[in-house]
Amino acid sequence: MKIKKLLSGLTSLALSLTAFAGLRPSAPENLTANAAQANWKFDFGGSGAASGYTGVSASEGYSASKGYGFAETANVANVAAGGSGAYSDAVQFKSTAASNTFNVDLPNGLYQVKVVTGNVSRTTIKMENMLQMINLTGNNAEETIQIPVTDGQLNIQAVEGRSGTAFSISAVEIAQLNTTGKMKPTIWLCGDSTVANYYNTADTAQHGWGQFLNRYVDTSKWEVRNMAASGTVCQGICGRRTIYAY
Repeated sequence: MKIKKLLSGLTSLALSLTAFAGLRPSAPENLTANAAQANWKFDFGGSGAASGYTGVSASEGYSASKGYGFAETANVANVAAGGSGAYSDAVQFKSTAASNTFNVDLPNGLYQVKVVTGNVSRTTIKMENMLQMINLTGNNAEETIQIPVTDGQLNIQAVEGRSGTAFSISAVEIAQLNTTGKMKPTIWLCGDSTVANYYNTADTAQHGWGQFLNRYVDTSKWEVRNMAASGTVCQGICGRRTIYAY
């Protein structure tokens, strides 16, 4: 009798487990989100877009549907520039407020960003509200850097490189390098006018040694970033013209 009761209990338990197994929720469907576009070529200004570029006038405010635009259209203006194609016009930034940026939505990752100025004496470029390109000197000066995006949006801004001068951008090119945001080790240069970049390198009038260091470094393994500023009285590491590698 005890054996029959035991077998009956085990049978009931097995049936109960089978019933509960049938109540398990089905596996969730794979959901995919539409990622923001990762590669862009922007032609700034009011004269239309050069071939292969997306034209952006100063009147184009940021919208999530487009994924790009200016945060404060009242503080930017279309201006002419001396180059050709995408470099023949520009957008001038009329305020250095941190909120006066050009914003572009990007999937998180590491990006190569090229900026070309308009007609300027000397301009500095901020990205992610930090100084990233310093001492861009002369019309259509350009620089290319690598920068990680971790919040889904890249913010770019031109500010004065010399007091009382105009600051503008003609074009921006953005290309995704990876989706992890991981960068190569970086050599950071700090210093004054003897170290600083001057543009363009074909002009032999004035250059700092930091502008040419990448010719002597294996750039497949190292990134070189020159943050030296001409005409600046520095203290600490700047005064010592220090090189830091991270």
